[in-house]
Amino acid sequence: MGTSNIIVYVPPALFSIVALAFFLLWHLKITTSWHWSAGFAQTAAGFVLSTFSIEPSFDAFASGLVFIGAAYCYGSGILAHFGAPTIRVERTLFAVAYTLALAYLVFVKESLVWQLFLTDAGFAFLFSMALCVVVRKASRPVDKALVFTSAIVVLDTLARTIFFTFFTTASDDFADFADSAYNLAVHVTTITVCMLFPFIALGAIASAAVERHRDASERDPLTGLFNRRGFEQAIERGLKSTIPWGAVVVCDIDYFKRINDNYGHAIGDKVIVALARDLRHIVGADGYVARVGGEEFVAFLPAAAPQDLYSIAQRLRHSFAERDWRGEGISDRITVSCGVSAVQSEERALDKAISRADRALYAAKAAGRNQVVVDGAYHAPIPSGETRSDHLFPSSVRA
Repeated sequence: MGTSNIIVYVPPALFSIVALAFFLLWHLKITTSWHWSAGFAQTAAGFVLSTFSIEPSFDAFASGLVFIGAAYCYGSGILAHFGAPTIRVERTLFAVAYTLALAYLVFVKESLVWQLFLTDAGFAFLFSMALCVVVRKASRPVDKALVFTSAIVVLDTLARTIFFTFFTTASDDFADFADSAYNLAVHVTTITVCMLFPFIALGAIASAAVERHRDASERDPLTGLFNRRGFEQAIERGLKSTIPWGAVVVCDIDYFKRINDNYGHAIGDKVIVALARDLRHIVGADGYVARVGGEEFVAFLPAAAPQDLYSIAQRLRHSFAERDWRGEGISDRITVSCGVSAVQSEERALDKAISRADRALYAAKAAGRNQVVVDGAYHAPIPSGETRSDHLFPSSVRA
């Protein structure tokens, strides 16, 4: 055939290699979606059908199916990458409608021109459905590059099919496809423009895998909060400067060993998770929260005065003490104790503030538990019905 040279073998070879690479990434759990591998494998199969003909009508129908299947899988891969809704029903209905139209154009109308137009337009539309969902979710440069190169694939497909359908005169015979200018154009643009797509996708997936690994190393698996290392790293990344003024609170579940001994570790874990959820909620999006021990938590609220964090800790203490645990089979009242400290202006790290808050926590424990104690450098206003000893860091303990 006229295009019988090395160029017709390059796309199926490249996409087969890419499909194998993505399959290995999925097998190694580096990517969570097998759809990437399936999409590139189907693309390779489509090029094989255009190069090694079996029967013209069969080739046209089968290649239409594999290319629309590739578009579906690319969309699924991108949606999974961004954690977006799958819109599976809408995409499946479109694929079914496309298949019926494809069967009509191939086996009834027997039109190569309109079969190519339908396949390319269907590919572009189905792929675009996923892109429209994720476009606003792309925040990292590599993710923006993925969306951009995906859009290039869509635009290349649309530009080609519009040009060859409406601005050229081509044979409508399926047997003439292999030697057509259209087939040559598909191979050329795939090797040049569209090969950016799989490699950018590979980069985006590898970057996401690195971030997942880093996140896993910085997270407490039980609560989803930061661990101590993640806490420090998140603050460093978030603030991008020396520690500003703010306040630190350290919280601990009172008599936690009794909970484990009396009700079992599974129930103890539920109590820990409940406190983690409450602390994360009450500190808010501007704060940083970590689980730093079995039942011990630390939170940092930038630009907050100790009295602000004292009020937060008191709300946490009251709400947790009033929680009804009978649904978990716990008949006892469960309480927490907290220590609060300000970050001093001359300090360049949180270590000293956390140490002061930790000593304040021990003071709360020593004073009878179920209390919030503030570091003695700050004298909090005394709520009605309480005494200074309810929440002030005693000098005898500071020593």
